[in-house]
Amino acid sequence: MINENLTRGGWVLLMNCHLAVSWMPVLESICESIDDTKHRDFRLWLTSMPTPAFPVSILQNSVKMTLEPPSGLKQNVLGTYEALSEE
Repeated sequence: MINENLTRGGWVLLMNCHLAVSWMPVLESICESIDDTKHRDFRLWLTSMPTPAFPVSILQNSVKMTLEPPSGLKQNVLGTYEALSEE
């Protein structure tokens, strides 16, 4: 799928990469072979839980996103509800 979308410009989503530890070296070599001559609309999305087996080179060359609740979320929600009147 990655090779096919490299040429036609699609998106590839690989979920739960932390479960495929034995495949991480292959993924690392694939990511290292991607260069600027490939289709400009190609995107590779990877999801993973934190693991020491995830290749550092992929992390260093990637845009990272995290999904974490903001600190104090419970207090913010409680403050919002306390500010509302019963009316």
